[in-house]
Amino acid sequence: MKNDGHPTCINTDVELLDLMMNQNAIAFEILYKRYWNPLLHFASQFLDDEDSCEEMVQGLFVHLHNRQQALKITTAIRPYLYTSLRNRIFNYVRSRSVYKRHIAQASSEIVYVNNDVDQFIDFVELKQRVAQCLKGMPAKNREVYLLHFYEHFPLKKVAIILNRPVDTVEKQLRRAKAILRNYLIANKK
Repeated sequence: MKNDGHPTCINTDVELLDLMMNQNAIAFEILYKRYWNPLLHFASQFLDDEDSCEEMVQGLFVHLHNRQQALKITTAIRPYLYTSLRNRIFNYVRSRSVYKRHIAQASSEIVYVNNDVDQFIDFVELKQRVAQCLKGMPAKNREVYLLHFYEHFPLKKVAIILNRPVDTVEKQLRRAKAILRNYLIANKK
């Protein structure tokens, strides 16, 4: 069915995208209604918190709405939406991981105030050596290590987030552990 210019006749995502990029409010509303629930379900595979899922999907739609004319979508709208959402979720998880690390570090410093000073100094030095090793580790191994050990994600979830096969993620985690172990042995006090 050919689109006669009236937005209620939109049947395909191609027509929808074309009208939306021309700032057609009804086309954007149809896109929102068509993809809200599927994208929300997709987000729930990565995030346990329903509010965070809704926030991620809503943020994606706000971004689309604000940049309708500037969008340069060269693929179909569906893969674009899912890829954009996956990237937003990954960025969110990564920033949340950094935040949790800072909180853990602050709380560990408070806990260790009452312990032996030598143990505390050893602990701080070990954390610094681990952080130094992670900085020098290949990015793919570091990402897997941080998501698995700092975020406590199972390997299957890490594979989904990073869009990698599970066996690849397992190999990258084994490699990260080996790198860390060798680094700590070589840089013992």
